[in-house]
Amino acid sequence: MPHFKPRLAFSLAVPLLTLSAVAQAQAIQDLSEIDVLVAATMGAGIGEPGGARAPVDRRLKLKACPVALEVTGPDLGAAAVRCPALGWRIRVPLDLAAERQQSVSVARPGQGRAAAAQGAEAVKRGEPILLTVDRPMFSLSRVMIADKDGRVGEVIPVRDDPRGKPIFVRIVEPGRATILSN
Repeated sequence: MPHFKPRLAFSLAVPLLTLSAVAQAQAIQDLSEIDVLVAATMGAGIGEPGGARAPVDRRLKLKACPVALEVTGPDLGAAAVRCPALGWRIRVPLDLAAERQQSVSVARPGQGRAAAAQGAEAVKRGEPILLTVDRPMFSLSRVMIADKDGRVGEVIPVRDDPRGKPIFVRIVEPGRATILSN
């Protein structure tokens, strides 16, 4: 009888090891899902102005998030992807410089006050700027403080409090900006 116990234990251990290896492989977050979520949230694909500079590094091994991932940004030139259930967070660098260049070239052909202010600074660092959000069902506005100088059409960071988190806005005319739309 003692001869059969080790065999039985060994034969059960092999399937358990195989199952645990499969379970570990399934516990890694799908990084292409993160790429898709960042593109959907930012409104631009990988390599496009306003989108991620590059795909998420495939060498990254994150534990699979059991709940929906949260994507925020742009914040300091990157989108933040979080798994609230597990507590991990990664930052995905965005191509905001290209978006600024594109927005400036789009604004130049326009007429009116915004086009006249194109060459001159429309906002100075530290000055108040009226941030407006206009949607079909509502309109919001709030006074923010510019973190840097900017021209009409450029994207700059603004804050509501000197210690607050900056958000990126597009200058539409001197002293006025709007939230970047998706």
